[in-house]
Amino acid sequence: MNRPYNSAGALILMLVILCSIPVILAENYENTTVYPDETATLGFSSPDPYLVRIGVLANRGDEIALQEWGPVASYLTAKLTPFQFIIVPLDFEAIIPAVKNREVSFVTANPSIYTYFEYYGMAQRIATLQVPGVPEPQPVFGGVIFTRADRDDILTIRDLQGKRFAAVNPTSLGGWHAGLLEIMDAGINPYKDFSHLNFLQTHDATVFAVINREADAGTARSTQLERMQGEGLINLSDIRVINSREMEYPDYPYLLSTKLYPEWPMATVAGTDRELSKRVSVSLLMMDENDPAALAVHGAGWAIPQDHSSVHELLRRLQIAPYDQYGRTTVQEVISQYWHTILAILLVLLTLSLLLFSTCRTKKELSHSLMRVKESERMMTTLISNLPGFVYRCANDPNWTMEYISEGCHDLTGYAPDDFIGNKTLSYNDIVHPDYQKILWEKWQEALTRHDYFENEYPIITRSGEIRYVWERGLGIFSDDGKLLFLEGFISDITDRKKTDEALRESYQKIRLLTSLTRHDIFNHLTSMQLYHSQALEEENDDEWRDYISKATAAGSRIEAAIGFTREYEDFGIAGSGWNSISAVIESATGEISPTGVTIENRVPPGLEIYADPIIRKVFSTLLENAIRHGGSVSRISFFSEESEGELLLSCEDDGVGVPDLEKCLIFDRGYGANTGIGLFLSREMLSITGLSICETGVWGQGARFTIRVPGGKWRIKNE
Repeated sequence: MNRPYNSAGALILMLVILCSIPVILAENYENTTVYPDETATLGFSSPDPYLVRIGVLANRGDEIALQEWGPVASYLTAKLTPFQFIIVPLDFEAIIPAVKNREVSFVTANPSIYTYFEYYGMAQRIATLQVPGVPEPQPVFGGVIFTRADRDDILTIRDLQGKRFAAVNPTSLGGWHAGLLEIMDAGINPYKDFSHLNFLQTHDATVFAVINREADAGTARSTQLERMQGEGLINLSDIRVINSREMEYPDYPYLLSTKLYPEWPMATVAGTDRELSKRVSVSLLMMDENDPAALAVHGAGWAIPQDHSSVHELLRRLQIAPYDQYGRTTVQEVISQYWHTILAILLVLLTLSLLLFSTCRTKKELSHSLMRVKESERMMTTLISNLPGFVYRCANDPNWTMEYISEGCHDLTGYAPDDFIGNKTLSYNDIVHPDYQKILWEKWQEALTRHDYFENEYPIITRSGEIRYVWERGLGIFSDDGKLLFLEGFISDITDRKKTDEALRESYQKIRLLTSLTRHDIFNHLTSMQLYHSQALEEENDDEWRDYISKATAAGSRIEAAIGFTREYEDFGIAGSGWNSISAVIESATGEISPTGVTIENRVPPGLEIYADPIIRKVFSTLLENAIRHGGSVSRISFFSEESEGELLLSCEDDGVGVPDLEKCLIFDRGYGANTGIGLFLSREMLSITGLSICETGVWGQGARFTIRVPGGKWRIKNE
């Protein structure tokens, strides 16, 4: 006999498996995963709330690190008063613990070390260092593999086999990782094929080891050899570059043996105040390439954060932390990578097993898990991508000639930043709506006269021809002697807010219209009913009494009809205006009326759309009802459209008796006509709210023609 299914045992087994997942994950990430503390202000414990520590990888020693990076701290201190920034030199062994323990608020290091921080959520890049270049600064660098110029036995990477080799540090990108990939791609295993591999901890020590014949060859970051020659420490004529990439990267002005990777980033440590991080990012991006702080680090200012996918790929190929376990599948990694899927499957099975039990506790735990996942994803979003617009620096001329403009301008305007720099393709003034160009110039000049902030809202014309509204806030930057240098500011997209304001205005008009109609009609009918009842009470003649009661009953019926009218139009104003396919709207109205013995011709193109309230369908059903009720012997009703001077003329034409010339305007007045006198009046009001109008243009005796006039921008032909 088969034993019955033991649901309690299965439930216990699934609960054990489910509970083991967080234990396994905790063991796997105990020493690596960092969860930022939302309550942190500067990212470290400090008695001075305005003291901000910047950790710097001292790849040439503490003294040089302070000399090179001290001016950057001074620059930020001057820009972001009352905060005081200081430099904390950190060697290769100290930098990771310092960031993990949040002993610093910001950190700058080589991209390999930063990628480790990024992988484990310890830091997020906010700007990338640029080095001088021609024709423009370079936000990239690589490695250079070199030997003495008199070593004729070392001409290629293959010649390094069996030689003594010097490098900077196992975590250095320019001083080891970049060159290591080239060496391994040449078929050499440095850990087996070199006679000796020595890591000397600084770039200077590595270069001197080769110069002094303590090593046969070595590798350092690009720019290092040129930098040391500029400092009078070496002569480049004593150096030979191995595996030169000069032909592959002709615009890169430094000696190079490897691929190019992003330059050193400035990163905000997890837990650092976001507003402070934002201000530091903007200040660095605004740094001029000739600023003393930029020159001190042998740089040329800062660029927006560069893409580090190439560094991730480099470390994956080399299987270097954080990818030192890459390609090796373990149970912990499978669970770590697919735990969402595994957890989902177990939760489904658990739900099926718990049909006889309460599921509230499980749902609550699942909700908390999802919230933690969303919070983790939010923390990983880069700072710059959160800015809904772009920052700029421009000249004070009628073209607003741009000197700098951030990447956010592409999403807002459709143009790349390079299109505006120096008016290369067009000037910023070219996309400002013509009606606002003069206003913008005059308000800016007025603000500059007062040395005050400029702030204004205005429309721009994007690359696609779309009109979008922006909010701009900027300030003139003056020299010490009062001379205007340039303008700096921020521009953000407020189009959605403008659309919301317009939608609220339309809704208010719609509600006011319906309220006015209903209140006025019901009040009049109630007055009539009260009058008839009063007269009936005073009347002694039965026939007269019954006549008054009959009239009061009719007034009540009209009140009922007015209430029914509000029910029919209860959706009017609820839905916002949008694009409506007119052909489909006409078909819907035709199906609603279902006229008998009348041919309906719909010659409106299927792709024609107009911007109006969805209840525009009632306009077309009113036109159909009006033609059938008042047109006499109508046998045909036609709908068609035509364009006239940028406007759309949408017509409804019948072959009935038409409308007398004296009544063409009166039929749209409230209460005019043989029926309720509301249909055409309400149609006109509904159309006018979104800028549309209607008139009767037919010929008396030949049929009626109602024409809806749609202005430009309110209609379009949508391609199928």
